[in-house]
Amino acid sequence: TKLQVSKSKRSITLVENRPIPLNCSVKSQTSPDSHFAVLWYVHKPSDADGKLILKTTHSSAFEYGTYAEEEGLRGRLQFERSASGGLFSLTVQRAEVRDSGSYYCHVEEWLLSPNHAWYKLAEEVSGRTEVTVKQPDNRLHVNQTHRNITVLENQWVTLECQVSSRTSPSSQLQVEWYIWRPGRTEKEAVARLSRQSTLRYGDLAALGNLRGRLRLESPTPGLYVLSIQNATVRDSGSYDCRVEEWLLDPSDRWYKRAEDLSGLTTLVVKQPEPTLQVDTATANLTVQEKESFQLDCSILSRSSPGSHFAVTWYNLRAKEAGSHTEEEEKEEDEEREVVLSVGLDAIFSPGTGRWQDRLCFQRLSAVLFRLTVLQASGADTGNYSCRVEEWLADPNGAWYRLAEEESGTVAVHVQDTGSTLQSVICSNDALFYFVFFYPFPIFGILIITILLVRFKSRNSSKNSEGKNGVPLLWIKEPHLNYSPTCLEPPVLSIHPGTMD
Repeated sequence: TKLQVSKSKRSITLVENRPIPLNCSVKSQTSPDSHFAVLWYVHKPSDADGKLILKTTHSSAFEYGTYAEEEGLRGRLQFERSASGGLFSLTVQRAEVRDSGSYYCHVEEWLLSPNHAWYKLAEEVSGRTEVTVKQPDNRLHVNQTHRNITVLENQWVTLECQVSSRTSPSSQLQVEWYIWRPGRTEKEAVARLSRQSTLRYGDLAALGNLRGRLRLESPTPGLYVLSIQNATVRDSGSYDCRVEEWLLDPSDRWYKRAEDLSGLTTLVVKQPEPTLQVDTATANLTVQEKESFQLDCSILSRSSPGSHFAVTWYNLRAKEAGSHTEEEEKEEDEEREVVLSVGLDAIFSPGTGRWQDRLCFQRLSAVLFRLTVLQASGADTGNYSCRVEEWLADPNGAWYRLAEEESGTVAVHVQDTGSTLQSVICSNDALFYFVFFYPFPIFGILIITILLVRFKSRNSSKNSEGKNGVPLLWIKEPHLNYSPTCLEPPVLSIHPGTMD
């Protein structure tokens, strides 16, 4: 027999989905009439012997081997034979990673006997072709930039996850967001956008009504945006996203090729800075008994347009003198009596019974409240003030107190209808000073002014007299008679003046 098959060895490394070309070359044959049967095998490191892929008989019939049936290769195999008959090739289309192995061919030479019966004359094995099929090189890269975001409650927060490069344009991406919250040792899943664009919420989303406030979208390829509506303080933490890239193998099965993490985005959600300011101006108010008086509570500035206010009016009375310890002396020297309390939900809580049916509350504007006390009595005399509490609602609808401020005092004096003029004057400090103090310096200044005027007029009358009291003559303007043709000098005439 002269059968000889190529024994050359070679190595092929390629990326999946590419074809695997396998050649089997017959260098020499015993007879020009020889026919060949070619059997293709693959040997895996885990197998003791090679497994049959495909067999072509000397009559050009095809038979698939057990390996082709088990691995589903039938639809990916392509066999060819050259016209000369000495070169056989097998191509495995759409190579997979599991197609890696050592391939070789087994050639059988067949001849036709005079009795027209085929018999095997010789057989020989070719050299091996080492095939390595790799997955595509990982080119997935997610932006690693760290960011810091600080917002106020109820604002929107936008967190970005930017995929700058990927392994294949046809790959599918799965994006999952996590948060590291202060005081927690492990990160928690927030939301996940699957490669089929299905949004799934993590366990954390059930807390703080987060599920209804999340939006996850991809406005442009490679950019994934997580939006948190109406952020709360509990949303604070460090966020990152994990991106998984999935590829489709030649068998139309998806597999995860790579994953990458983004940089951290540190989110700080703060409550609004309290800027509540209440009018602290003081005032004095005098009313007659049985009349009414008004106590205004004016808010000059507030922290948020959505603020609600709780207002409480107090009557401040001086404490009675008595024996006090050192600690008691450090306390306030006024007693506070609640007149009326209006909650942020407009629920009224009047004070003691003496105010019953004598109070009228008005909300003149969002920042101006008025309390009218009817049928004033002497017991109502005292200092009054209002305390304002500013309340805000968090995104979950829970109200919390942000700030509180107290107004200036209004000193109210209620006069008895039978009061004398003296009691009226003495009860009002401004009127007392006007009647008993201010007139004296005014009269003194007036007398001094009159004396100075009289003294100056006497001095001026003395200066207008001559010696021995003779009046001075006032000289009128001289009268000149002059003629240019006259040789005599002009005559100067002086006329006596008159005394005023």
